[in-house]
Amino acid sequence: MSSRLNYGKTFLLGFGFFGVSVIWGVYNAFVPIFLSEKFDVAPVLIGIFMTLDNIAALFIQPPVGAWSDRLRTPLGRRIPFIIIGAPLTALAFGLIPVASIIPLFVACTSTTLLSAALWRTPVVALMPDITPPRFARRQTASSTSWAESAPSSHCRPAACCTR
Repeated sequence: MSSRLNYGKTFLLGFGFFGVSVIWGVYNAFVPIFLSEKFDVAPVLIGIFMTLDNIAALFIQPPVGAWSDRLRTPLGRRIPFIIIGAPLTALAFGLIPVASIIPLFVACTSTTLLSAALWRTPVVALMPDITPPRFARRQTASSTSWAESAPSSHCRPAACCTR
């Protein structure tokens, strides 16, 4: 590892943090609206549905993180998860608004949640892998700033479910 901070890699990887934050912000803001207005789902069921990503993350992210720590490929330890998970998340996420029947909607949201859980931990773990220890604080501040500039920190989805 170089003793210098690679600003290009840090900036590029910051887009990973930003992308995850944007997806969660938009997902949390609009999925309750779709469930309520498009499919006429009761608010209590919307609340249950919206907790599924947290439950999935609780059971998926730790094993995926451990797996990415042990994995050795020509692309590195973390990159294969990102290469597979990010496009799958983007595709499923993009199909959520056009899903016209509840089974398709649930399939799209479930795929979004599961695939995002697959690559989120490796993205977070990749930053310390590419950052020399003496720059860790600066890198953490940089990636946190990226994530906080995403809409997830500004969207308040609970307001969407109450009238």
